[in-house]
Amino acid sequence: MQKRTLTQIKKALKELSEKGWIKSNRLHNTGIGKTLEDYLGITENNIALPDFGVMELKSQRAGTASMMTLFTKKPEGITNAEILKRFGYPDPEYPQHKILHQTITNGKKNGRGFHCKVDEKQGKLLILKNRTVLGYYELDFLMLKAAEKIGNGLILVFANCKKEKGHEYFHYTEAWLLKDIDPKQFLALSKYDIRLGVYRTGKNAGKPHDHGSAFRLTHLSEKTFPLMFKTHKRIL
Repeated sequence: MQKRTLTQIKKALKELSEKGWIKSNRLHNTGIGKTLEDYLGITENNIALPDFGVMELKSQRAGTASMMTLFTKKPEGITNAEILKRFGYPDPEYPQHKILHQTITNGKKNGRGFHCKVDEKQGKLLILKNRTVLGYYELDFLMLKAAEKIGNGLILVFANCKKEKGHEYFHYTEAWLLKDIDPKQFLALSKYDIRLGVYRTGKNAGKPHDHGSAFRLTHLSEKTFPLMFKTHKRIL
């Protein structure tokens, strides 16, 4: 892996920003990250900085509620197949298959009664449907996973987006170096997603697709960075 100094990364990001609107190198949602990596000459989704270690490179569309997946892990005590069998509903396009897409924010009960609850005594994050416990995650595991995933830090780049004649364009305008995540704040600010559906396109269209249960971050901004990271430095 090629090592770069923070000064080199800042210079590369500044030059990229000064290019203005850049056509996406991919047609689907991952184009924002792929295009950024291509212009920075990065073949892996991370950057080695001598003073900071290996940091993940992430990108996000500015002004959107898009979520950044940190990690995917099914809960203990129940399988995703069981959850789908008990609580799934027919897919509108492929009604022969059940799907279940649920997002839980800050432990609040959503429209279908799904919610999370931290049980400090048991050391678990409980996943519930109304009052029924479906499964759980060990808090120690979640905190370890959060630290493992982005504890060393990440470089997060924001881009404005527009579409013209079916193509998406990006203008990369802002970047932050974020390091030393607070695992407890991660749990408070993350979203929990159950993503059990079907393929929409391609040769597998109409077949079941288990995207897994994911912990994700959304609305990352200058306001939330100080809450989640001890080190938060704007570099573009």
